[in-house]
Amino acid sequence: MYIDEIKDTLNVKACAVMPQIKKLKDMDIIVQKGSAYELSDIGEVIVEKMLPLTSLLDVFDGNKDYWSKHDRSPIPRHLIRKIDMLGKCTLEEPDLDHLFEFPRHLRDRLYSSKSLTSFYSYFCPDCPSIQASCAEDGAEVNLILDEKVYNRMKNDFEDEYNTCLRNGVSLYIYSGKVRPSSFMVSDNFMLLKLFGKDGEFDHRKIMSFTPSALEWGNELARYYIDRSEKIN
Repeated sequence: MYIDEIKDTLNVKACAVMPQIKKLKDMDIIVQKGSAYELSDIGEVIVEKMLPLTSLLDVFDGNKDYWSKHDRSPIPRHLIRKIDMLGKCTLEEPDLDHLFEFPRHLRDRLYSSKSLTSFYSYFCPDCPSIQASCAEDGAEVNLILDEKVYNRMKNDFEDEYNTCLRNGVSLYIYSGKVRPSSFMVSDNFMLLKLFGKDGEFDHRKIMSFTPSALEWGNELARYYIDRSEKIN
């Protein structure tokens, strides 16, 4: 809609509506194209989900800057439309001494899980040992990697790599250009890390522990598995 249409529809003056439009633009709920305004992808979701709005707002509560300033394109459209399934999310921000380490407070949850699916488009030093340990403990492990990350794990972490092979880890190489930074789905939590809108790396990650979030995370995992080449 153009501003005159918005004014006529709401029966207000421009001075009343423009501050609200600015707020919605700052929150990335609407976008401006020329002199017209339209809903962003997240804005469309909010409009369609007005009745279960509480669940949807839980996703963005305290995290709206993360969602609005990061590249959401790696999340397929059908999962953007169901993003309310994530429920109450928390934003994990590691301290400088543990930037690349797996969160310590989640390690018990991780190692007690019977299934684990992980995606990495960058090399995480903890990744080989995590996958190998979970596989040795009998978990069903799926690991989706960028080709360069896969080659580094294979060449530089030979023991962990061979442990994964011996214990039936399903290894995949993803070659698509559109990708998240990383994600992990276990029996009891889901982590999602996105790149910034300009492609910059960010150590922060979104976490959720709700059953519906795990379902959403497993759908995301299946989406990337279906678009990857299976190695093992």
